[in-house]
Amino acid sequence: MAKIVRITLLLRKRDDVTWSEEHPKIWLSVPIVKQNLVKYSQFHADEKLDLAATGMPPVAPFDGAATMWAKSLEDLHAIFSDPEYNRIVVPDEEKFLKRAEAVPMIGWDEVKFVKEDSSGVLRFEQPNPV
Repeated sequence: MAKIVRITLLLRKRDDVTWSEEHPKIWLSVPIVKQNLVKYSQFHADEKLDLAATGMPPVAPFDGAATMWAKSLEDLHAIFSDPEYNRIVVPDEEKFLKRAEAVPMIGWDEVKFVKEDSSGVLRFEQPNPV
């Protein structure tokens, strides 16, 4: 099975705006984005949750993350270097993000289990071959 490349950008937003509704419309209006991405999602952090009682470390100091999946690193590179992307998407991001503070992570998922249905049956996956 081919690996799907995943990039997750840990993000800090400007305090005065939101990014949940309008940005995906702008992002997905660029043809190369729809052509090269397999999946796109946003993760919105809830800073009100306190993990202190769980023994876990403090929550990371980010407002959320944007995650994109593509068939190759080249497909992602083509998106981020596309003139239309840079003309349309980047200026929109600058309206709501602190772009210079974004932290990327890139790699692939190794799904170990997925809950199949409401019966609680788990399907175990083998790691992707390297």
